[in-house]
Amino acid sequence: MKKQIIFLLFLASGLLFAQSAKSLEAVCSSLASHPNTIGDFTQIKTIQTNGRKLKSSGKYIISTQGILWQTEKPLATSLILTKDAMVQIAANGNKAVMNGKDNQIFGQISETLSSVFSGDVAALKKNFECDFTSGSDGSWKVLLTPKDSTIASVMKTLELSGITKPETAMTTLVMSEASGNSITYEFINQKYPEELSADEKKIFILE
Repeated sequence: MKKQIIFLLFLASGLLFAQSAKSLEAVCSSLASHPNTIGDFTQIKTIQTNGRKLKSSGKYIISTQGILWQTEKPLATSLILTKDAMVQIAANGNKAVMNGKDNQIFGQISETLSSVFSGDVAALKKNFECDFTSGSDGSWKVLLTPKDSTIASVMKTLELSGITKPETAMTTLVMSEASGNSITYEFINQKYPEELSADEKKIFILE
C-alpha cells in the first residue's frame, strides 16, 4: 500500500509540469487553472529478477479534494487519498482506513500534497531534487529524486514526461524502485473539468 500511496503523491506532482513552460516556477504558477484532472491509465510493472511484466489498468482523479486511483483490471480495487485520511478498498469491498493525524509517513505525504496543489515549488524542491527540461517540439520531462529517506527507501527516481502540442498532457511516468523493479504508467483521455460530478465528489467524503 505504501508504494501506491507514494505513487499517488507523485501523480499529483505531475500536474506541476503539464504546461508549456521553460521553468518549474512558471509551471507551478499555472496549477490553479486545472483544479481537476481525470483520465485513464495503464500500468506495467517489470520485475527485475525474472523480467516478468504485470499489467493493470483503470481510471484516476486528481483534484484539490484528493486523489482517486481506481484499478479496474485485473481486479477492481481503489485507493483514495485526502489531506486527512487514506482509504484502500479491496476487490471484495472491504475498506482499510488510515487516519493520518498521528502517522509520520502520512504527515510527509500530506505536506507534499498540499505543496503540490498550492503550487508551492519551494516546498517541492525542499523534498526532491528536480531536473526539468523542455524541448522545442513541445515536449517536457522532469526527473525527481527524493531527499527524504522514507520515500527513498521505496523509490529511487521518478521521471514524468509529456507534450504541450496540440494540447498539454502528461503521457508517461516511470518509477524506478529502490528494489530494482520499475513501474511504467501511460495516461490517456485526460480531461480537466472545472467541477467534479456529484458522484465524484462523494468519493472524497470519508465517513
